[in-house]
Amino acid sequence: MVRRLLIVSVIALTLGACRPGTDDPPAPGPLSSPTTAAVAGPVAFHVNLGAGQTLDTRPVPPGGCPGLDARVDLGRGVDVRFAAYGSACDAGDNARPGNGRHGVFRTTADIPPERRAGATTVHTALGEATVFTQPYYECTNSCHNYTEAVALITLDRPADPAYRTLTAYAEKGEASQDRLTELLRNQLTA
Repeated sequence: MVRRLLIVSVIALTLGACRPGTDDPPAPGPLSSPTTAAVAGPVAFHVNLGAGQTLDTRPVPPGGCPGLDARVDLGRGVDVRFAAYGSACDAGDNARPGNGRHGVFRTTADIPPERRAGATTVHTALGEATVFTQPYYECTNSCHNYTEAVALITLDRPADPAYRTLTAYAEKGEASQDRLTELLRNQLTA
């Protein structure tokens, strides 16, 4: 009887060791609220996610432009994207964003002068943000025009000198300039 109990105990312990435990890393995927979510990469920061909000990141494309691509879903169909472009990335034509191109902003010098003229400056936990709006279009079978809120945060302490800014923008105008500014002021931390 003792021998049978010992054999059953050994089998149970052996099988138990094969099951995933609580020390296993979490499954990859979006982080959801409420939590403080870390964003890694050349520009590391945290986002305080509120109820119903999620954060997910995309892999860095070949060539590293952008070096960071993250999205915060604020709920109710409102997304804000974060992108970081290194000094080696080509700025291209930031005067005409459209069809998936939202601008490559490496420094505030990459903001077209007509947008910089109407920009405001707000303080964030990461550094000063230059906030402006830009026209944006998408054309497939027909064209749609939008006004996007954009913020370019000049980092107080860049971890990588090639990445001195962080861009945040509301794709297709999903978030107003006020909502974007609120997110930057109240939900971003270093």
